[in-house]
Amino acid sequence: MRGKAIGLLALVLGFGGLASPFSASRAPDSSGFAWIPTETGYAQWQFYDLSWEGQYLCLELFLHTRGWRAAPPSFLSLSLRLSTFGAALTKNIALQRVGEKGEIVSYFGQMILSRRELGLGSYLSVRISGGPSGVELGLSASSLRVFGERTFYAGSDGGAGGPVVLNSPISSASVPSSSSPPEKIVWECEGMEDAPYVSPGRYRGELGWSGPGKPLDSKDWLRVNLNVGHILELRVSAPNPVSVQLLDPHGREVGRISGSGELGLTFQASLRGSHYICISVSQGFPTFPYVLDISIRR
Repeated sequence: MRGKAIGLLALVLGFGGLASPFSASRAPDSSGFAWIPTETGYAQWQFYDLSWEGQYLCLELFLHTRGWRAAPPSFLSLSLRLSTFGAALTKNIALQRVGEKGEIVSYFGQMILSRRELGLGSYLSVRISGGPSGVELGLSASSLRVFGERTFYAGSDGGAGGPVVLNSPISSASVPSSSSPPEKIVWECEGMEDAPYVSPGRYRGELGWSGPGKPLDSKDWLRVNLNVGHILELRVSAPNPVSVQLLDPHGREVGRISGSGELGLTFQASLRGSHYICISVSQGFPTFPYVLDISIRR
């Protein structure tokens, strides 16, 4: 996968900016993270102008932890207090362990919600409190990101999948585009275990052979976090034959489609955790673009 091979085409419908404000029971450290004691602390984000279309909302949460007295678990469950002008409810989010450096253990998770269930208009407040005893949660203004079914809203340009860089849109006659939306670039990964996490949206990639002396760029890897019962829909548009493979958290194949033109795959998760998407070619075509649309619903 090349550094410029895959881009997130964020379809923004008239809003933008950062999550504002962010507040926490402790002041942030020099890196911007507030370390919240689970027994007494809290963190809260308030999002404004979330007036997109679509029935579903996706929350992404990326956080650090420290102070574990036992081995950190593979999954961490936290409660989120969600408030709008029309409703208030508490939901549990399952976070998967995605990294460890010294005493810092990182977790990432996604939650799919219905706008109707939330009574969501243009405002959303999300509050975290509680957690494993004796553990501190490291949270920042950009730890929580919000996505709509057709739109993108981010608290930062980074995330659990690695650094993301804004770039100008790529135009191509072979790949349909609506109105020159902004593009985000997902950096190169080495393979399945290094695949960046992605959210519902439109992604652009390139596969094939770029010329003499260059290796065949034959595979792109992505991954998405699913809970049991979530329905994942993949739509691929490619001018040349490609294969799209879906693997469960154990690395077992649970779906595959192959061909050119317009392809589609729908899958309902029976396991919680990271599911891997591999887009590949088996022939040495000259470099060509493809578009991958991802949606998740309950």
